[in-house]
Amino acid sequence: MRKSFFTICLALIGALTINAESFSGNIVLVRNGQTYNSDVTVTVTAQDNGLNTMVLQVPLFGTMTMNDVPAANADGITVYSAVRDVATNFGTMRTTLFARTVNGMMAADVAIPAQNTTMWFNTVGNHFQMPNSDMEDWESSYANEPNRWHGFKSAGGTFAGTSANIASLGSSDDVRPGATGHSAVLTAGSFLTIVANGTMTNGKLMAGSYDANSPANHAEMDQANGTDDFYMPLYAKPDKFSVWLKYTQGTANANNKASVSVKTFDGSYYQEPVDKTYTNVSGSIVGGSIAVCDWTHFTFDFDYDSYAANNAATEAIFVTFSTNGNPGSGSKNDAVYVDDMELIYLGNMTDLRYQGATIEGWNPAVTAYNMTLAGEPNLDDFTATIEGASAVVTKSMEKNADGSYRIAISVVSADLQNATCYVITVTAPAGLKGDVDDDGEVAINDVTVLIDALLQSDYSATNEMNADYDEDGEISISDVSMIIDYLLTKD
Repeated sequence: MRKSFFTICLALIGALTINAESFSGNIVLVRNGQTYNSDVTVTVTAQDNGLNTMVLQVPLFGTMTMNDVPAANADGITVYSAVRDVATNFGTMRTTLFARTVNGMMAADVAIPAQNTTMWFNTVGNHFQMPNSDMEDWESSYANEPNRWHGFKSAGGTFAGTSANIASLGSSDDVRPGATGHSAVLTAGSFLTIVANGTMTNGKLMAGSYDANSPANHAEMDQANGTDDFYMPLYAKPDKFSVWLKYTQGTANANNKASVSVKTFDGSYYQEPVDKTYTNVSGSIVGGSIAVCDWTHFTFDFDYDSYAANNAATEAIFVTFSTNGNPGSGSKNDAVYVDDMELIYLGNMTDLRYQGATIEGWNPAVTAYNMTLAGEPNLDDFTATIEGASAVVTKSMEKNADGSYRIAISVVSADLQNATCYVITVTAPAGLKGDVDDDGEVAINDVTVLIDALLQSDYSATNEMNADYDEDGEISISDVSMIIDYLLTKD
């Protein structure tokens, strides 16, 4: 209501914006059921008033400029949410924007209901996924190993050469249902009475002993190795790890199980099987023991709580597949086929509250709500419960021309792909214009209270909605004059 609201709100939003930033990526536009795909650039520029101008180069619609877009930031993720009238090649159109950025990447949803049009803009790509997770890139310098994944042919250690001739890693045309291309297959071998488990890792294998149980035989990862080939950085905590697997046995034995191990850690040295207690691990998948199966889609949850005491950063991911969870166990020709891995980042809101109570009618699938509140809403009164280890909640508020408020509360996954914006329209209860002291009538005391409030810049004793007699969005001497005119002319 009073001028200070705009000053404070814009100052807070302005601190979250940047001067100018451009994002080049792909936009998919669907209009009346027809799809258009194009490489475009989106530019965000900070305005002098602390808000932002967003310019989109859009197929069919041309250059679309949306002004006065507020921003909200949490944990490095910035969210832009607005509804504006925007000039297009089809005329001025009511347009809804929901964009989010992190580390120079953007994902955005745009809708123009009058044109039956939705758009999806994305620059993230596979930034939050593991390289060659579909096992289709085999142009490796290590014969018969997929790029960025390794078996014994790229191993180190005294017995690396011997192991490479026993346990194998190669490509297969046997792929998951509905897919084409290749999978990776790791196959166990044997030397005399010793079984060498088929193994594939995104780290480096070390074959340092004939004793299968020796920790000198392990998979390891260490950023200090100085090569990306044996190291996979991670930029946020994934919530799930999914993969397609097929497991067959050379000699049937229900007690033998293949294994999947996934660890997140701080990037310093780590190995499996472990040779000591490591405190640099931040998370691990739950499960990973695989019985004989045809192609099956497995999804494993990450457990971070059990490793919280380590206080370790999440900067790398270490994945190892083996034909047996126990070194030297299993049988010759046991085989594990691996295809289409994915890291899943959640970004879901399960509860939305105002002053501790769930908003009336709350449903995660419903994104629009209405509330009636006296005075200016306080964003701190709105809280949310979310799912996602690295998901964030952002909140922004702007005042509409009719005096209502648009509150946008968004939940965004770390990879920007899962995101929902909940919009709450807040209106004031109907009041009695001029009833500044809120006693139910307009009288000379209302004039006195309002003049005192203006002189002292203290509105605590006023009903600000009623005091804004001319409804121009601020309290001023003009409101005093209009109340006096009303009192002089009433009756």
